[in-house]
Amino acid sequence: MNVRTNIVLDEELVARAMTRAGVTTKKAAVEAALRAYVRAPDYSGLLALAGTGAIAEGYDPKSLAGPARLVSEPAPSYVGIPKSLATRKPVRRRKDRPA
Repeated sequence: MNVRTNIVLDEELVARAMTRAGVTTKKAAVEAALRAYVRAPDYSGLLALAGTGAIAEGYDPKSLAGPARLVSEPAPSYVGIPKSLATRKPVRRRKDRPA
């Protein structure tokens, strides 16, 4: 369902949103911003649990996180360029054709 509405927007903010969203119209920029806002997690239900006893008083989620885990690339199984790739054989010319 589409709803037609007139709103006053900051031109600079709209231009930045259009660039960031990769869109060419103001309508598309507003729709992209609304979709991103609605897609974001809603923590209001979790915050409502505070003080109800559902979450332990001393609970600290940051203390459980530990250090960040980083992905690393495995070391290559070779040390250098193989000899077969490092040296090339000279091009042999046929005797019946001039160079």
